[in-house]
Amino acid sequence: MRTPRSGRNRADDQLRERLVERLRAYAEIDAVAGHEQPMVARLRADLTPHVDDVFIDSFGNIVATRRAPADAPSLMIAAHSDEIGGVVKAVEPDGMIRFERLGGIIESLLVGRAVRVKEHAGVVGAKAGHITPPAERLGVPPLRDLYIDLGFDSADEVTALGIEVGDPIAYEAPLRALANPDRFSGKALDNRIGCAILVELAISLKDERPPATLHFVSTVQEEIGLRGAQMITHRLNPTAAIVLDTMPSGGTPDVSASRDLSMRIGHGPVVTVVSQGSGGGIIVQPAILNFMLKVAAANHIPVQRALFYGGNSDAAAVHLVRAGVPTGVLNLARRYSHAPVETLDINDAVSAYHILRAAALEFSAATDLSFLGGTPDQEIATKTD
Repeated sequence: MRTPRSGRNRADDQLRERLVERLRAYAEIDAVAGHEQPMVARLRADLTPHVDDVFIDSFGNIVATRRAPADAPSLMIAAHSDEIGGVVKAVEPDGMIRFERLGGIIESLLVGRAVRVKEHAGVVGAKAGHITPPAERLGVPPLRDLYIDLGFDSADEVTALGIEVGDPIAYEAPLRALANPDRFSGKALDNRIGCAILVELAISLKDERPPATLHFVSTVQEEIGLRGAQMITHRLNPTAAIVLDTMPSGGTPDVSASRDLSMRIGHGPVVTVVSQGSGGGIIVQPAILNFMLKVAAANHIPVQRALFYGGNSDAAAVHLVRAGVPTGVLNLARRYSHAPVETLDINDAVSAYHILRAAALEFSAATDLSFLGGTPDQEIATKTD
């Protein structure tokens, strides 16, 4: 349950403020899948002073490493840097831009929205209600009929800005607090909140001596097929991994807690057990699941345990690399998935930070990652007698 503000400690209040300000700055950056350069550059600057070395591969995956002795195991903690958006498909003679999707943008959330095309302000056109037939008012225009207006009247004026086919398009929706000051709404919270936690985690561990090598990883192109995660996991070949992401939540009138989504914002991070989307999924390896649950319990951090059907995180790619990587999933529930008004509770982010910090300090060569390591010994004995 959400902690009353009167019961919070000063350290967590300060962490909460840092996370909000970092999230605000990160969410304002446009980094649509395949165009993550501004976000990757910011993350490199924020991570470099706090780790032993930083590496960026040719696709934009960034790895910030705290090294343990050579024979120590390694733990990869990953959050993706990209966001959903669009890409310029063509410029009409009258200067209107036709576009395609990059990731899970939804037509019903596009009409009349403020957007940025290669950082230039525009709007997605909306047909005047005065001339819209009643039947059309009940429907959603297909993507091929939508267009972006930058305020010009000719293609030449648009191309003079340097806008070309293939340029990225992002929502313009700055982070803002709702009436409940713990709840924040805006674009790209998926997964800039994960990036913010990752950086705060690296900062907090700068003067610690973790028993395992820690790779703080920000992946690219998660929103269009978990692509960067597969690349960088193959390069690092970590002993284990924890993927930090967001996920759709229940808790609204249009979502059933039992038939759809049980997880709710403000009720703690979600330890995801199974996820399944159209392109694959993950059944979390029992030992890494057990490790995460034990860490949360030992630190008195409430978590939600849930399934996620209809979507995935980078974990679906990470756990299949090479001979298989035991991969845990820590999600933050957020409302209004893939909308420019995604909404989360910052207290869930604070709790996720504490779980990951404790996991980073506890993970070692003694951590049992065997398949039977995820099942209590007494239960194994009972089932094998």
